[in-house]
Amino acid sequence: MAEPAAARSAEFSGLVASFFTLSGAGFVEPPRNSFIERCEAAAAAGFSGIGLHHEDLSRTIAAGVDVPEMRAVLRHNGLALVEIEFLGRWAFGSGQCGGISPSLAGIEAVADALGGRQVSAGEFSGDIPLDTEEALDSAAKALRANADRLAKKGLLVALESFPWSALANTRIAIDVLRRAGAPNAGLLIDVWHFYNGGGHADQLVDLPSAGITGVQLNDGPLVHENFQQHARAERQLPGEGELDVVGLIHAVRRAGFTGPYCVESNTPEFRNLPVAEAARRAADAATSVLRAAGVLAS
Repeated sequence: MAEPAAARSAEFSGLVASFFTLSGAGFVEPPRNSFIERCEAAAAAGFSGIGLHHEDLSRTIAAGVDVPEMRAVLRHNGLALVEIEFLGRWAFGSGQCGGISPSLAGIEAVADALGGRQVSAGEFSGDIPLDTEEALDSAAKALRANADRLAKKGLLVALESFPWSALANTRIAIDVLRRAGAPNAGLLIDVWHFYNGGGHADQLVDLPSAGITGVQLNDGPLVHENFQQHARAERQLPGEGELDVVGLIHAVRRAGFTGPYCVESNTPEFRNLPVAEAARRAADAATSVLRAAGVLAS
């Protein structure tokens, strides 16, 4: 039986290279850098955890690296698989329990193969707003159904808002979490999405369910339109933009979050870097803001 998510949540508090940070590709593209290359680069840069997109398990196996070898690569490099991407397309499902995400089975396969701590979740679509009690309750039932399945694998759910989507901001995400009442589901605070969705620190008080279950560090400009376009081109490394990364780290710590801290940055220039250089820059940038916030000793 998988370990309960509540127990696993305190296991890992290190620095994590999110999947898209080292993929060497855009958000809707297959990775340019292989699983082994990403692991080696992350470990050399000082990361102690990585993220994986659920589709990358089958891609890696198809490339000739089986699950025992993937486990050996993680072990050899001193890495834990921490973050699994991405639980989507669930908020508008029909039926008494809402929709089961089409990616859920793939995420469960990753957890069975390699473990994991948290699953990033959200909705990319903004075609149907979550602006009625009925819609919010339906989305909450769907989230609960998916979260209950993932709890059996010992996984936390980290719910992320995107400014262009139906889950457009932290307020809506908190509302859905409160209605869902899933003990293993909480907020994912991504610096870029938080600020560009109008987030502010006093929203992170008295949070429902598991509180904050994930933090993704990045940076960039504060924008007011074309959010998806900007998000996929201007998610800079933490400390390189105009957003108050250190202030947000202080806020999540006041809310009880102790880690892990994931780095998720991806700009056209950054993803064209050699994977080792990308990993080094990401680790250095994250370490700098975490030191400035008092998380790490100077």
